[in-house]
Amino acid sequence: MTVTLIRLLLLYILLLGCMRLMGRRQIGELQPSELVVTMLLSEIASIPLGNTDIPLLNSVAAILVLTALEILLSSLCLRSDRMRKLVQGNPVPVVRGGVPDQKALRKLRLTIDDLLEALREKDVFDLSDVQCAILEPDGKLSLQLTAQVRPAAARDLGVQAQEKPLPCPVVYDGKTQPENFVYCGMTEEKLRTVLRQQQVKLRDVFLLTVDTNGGVRCIRKEETA
Repeated sequence: MTVTLIRLLLLYILLLGCMRLMGRRQIGELQPSELVVTMLLSEIASIPLGNTDIPLLNSVAAILVLTALEILLSSLCLRSDRMRKLVQGNPVPVVRGGVPDQKALRKLRLTIDDLLEALREKDVFDLSDVQCAILEPDGKLSLQLTAQVRPAAARDLGVQAQEKPLPCPVVYDGKTQPENFVYCGMTEEKLRTVLRQQQVKLRDVFLLTVDTNGGVRCIRKEETA
């Protein structure tokens, strides 16, 4: 049991590091190649956990090779449009002017039921409300609704809207976030001034944000019983 737990801990740390190296997109927007790599990584990691007679180094080497290949492939896709299209595919319009593109659906092997289900998941129940629908390489459906049902923007109403200042979190749970300071012109000295103005100590701050116009919002920690 101890050996299995140690292996589990080592593989967890290794896989976490590899996923970080492959980029944040791995978590939420898997491309086909990324999905394959993720599945292989999980399978390879499970082998030495189920059979402790298999050397752990074999799985570690395989995981590192897969990670290196995915990073290399991603770099090639960044540099070559042809490689990116080959590996990731292209976005495909499936609805134009409220009419499904039957040729595109056949090419993608999608039924009209599949399309209507995807539209309902976007809270669209009438095809005629769709100006354009595009199936992205990661399988998500992007929509542009017709002007009649599209939410009105300020420019549609002839209103001059003002941009809302961007809030920047500078303190989380009593700890400063210096990497965020640059986004709102914050410094350690300015932060001390803000804390004095808010009459609060750093350790008592749950969340402190400062927007680009100098506006401050401070949420104190709740007292624990």
